[in-house]
Amino acid sequence: MKRVCAALLACFVLVALSGPAFAIPPFKKGFDEVYGKNADLKKASDEAKCNVCHFGMSKKMKNDYGKALAELLKKDKFKEDRIKAEPDAVKKEIEEALKKVEDQKSKDGEKFGDRLKAGKLPGTPES
Repeated sequence: MKRVCAALLACFVLVALSGPAFAIPPFKKGFDEVYGKNADLKKASDEAKCNVCHFGMSKKMKNDYGKALAELLKKDKFKEDRIKAEPDAVKKEIEEALKKVEDQKSKDGEKFGDRLKAGKLPGTPES
C-alpha cells in the first residue's frame, strides 16, 4: 500500500511541476502545406517534427529558423479560440510568414529559402 501511495504522489508531483505545452499545430501544418510537395523536405520535416523550428527538450529553444519565424508569428495571436474562429486568417498569416523568412539567412549564411528548395531543413542545427 505504501508503494502505491508513493507512486501516486510521485505522479502527482510530476504533473504539477511540468509546464504547459506550447506546440502550435497550425505552424507545422502550414509548413507542410507550403513545402510538402518537395519529397525530401517532407520526409525530413516528418522526421524532425517540432525540431524544424526547435531543438533540445524545451519548446523555448528555437533554432535560427524558429527565431526568424517567431519575429513574425507571435504565439499570443495563435491561441486555440482564434485558430477555431478565424482559420483562414490564421492560415494566411502563417503562409505569409513562411514565405517572408525564405529571404533571410541562416547562421551558416545560406538563405532559408535555398535550403528549403534543396530539400533540407531550414534551420541550422545547434552545436
